[in-house]
This record gives sequence, C-alpha cells and structure tokens, in this order.
Amino acid sequence: MQKQMKPMTEVILKHKERQSVVEFATMLEAIAQKLKENGEFTFIQGTEQTVVGPTEPLKIEYSYTKKGDKHSFEIEFDWYTGTQAPKKMTIE
Repeated sequence: MQKQMKPMTEVILKHKERQSVVEFATMLEAIAQKLKENGEFTFIQGTEQTVVGPTEPLKIEYSYTKKGDKHSFEIEFDWYTGTQAPKKMTIE
C-alpha cells in the first residue's frame, strides 16, 4: 500500500488592513453581490488581481472566539475542484 503525498499549501492571497465596521460591511456586501451575479469576485491589490470563483457545494465555517479583550469572528468557506471534487450519488 503506497502512502499518498499531501499537496503543499499555496498561499494565493493574504491581506490585512484596518477598516471601520461600515467599510467592512460594504466589502462583505460587494463580495456577496459579485457571488450572486457572477459566481466569483476579484481582489485587486495595486496591479495584481486575484479571482475567487468557488464551485458548489461550499463547506462554510463560522467561528467566534474571545481571548481577554480580543474578539475574533471568522467566516471561512472551502470548495474542491478537479479530482477532489465531491462526487454525487445517483440511483438508476
């Protein structure tokens, strides 16, 4: 039995900045609107563009943690493409 090698993690985009609650909400609305209209959204940093185009089904994770005075709320969504895409079961 051969052991399969796990693929290396490739960081496509990592960005941090300070925003007001309204700025952050506006960004979330823009992402949601683009996903509804086009099924994808694009991050633009200077001249670099990163297209995020999730496929169905999505696995969504929400997390809210508190450590002392620091609160953290995270939204993460994962999807698979290619051979890792989940297969649907059918009955004939």
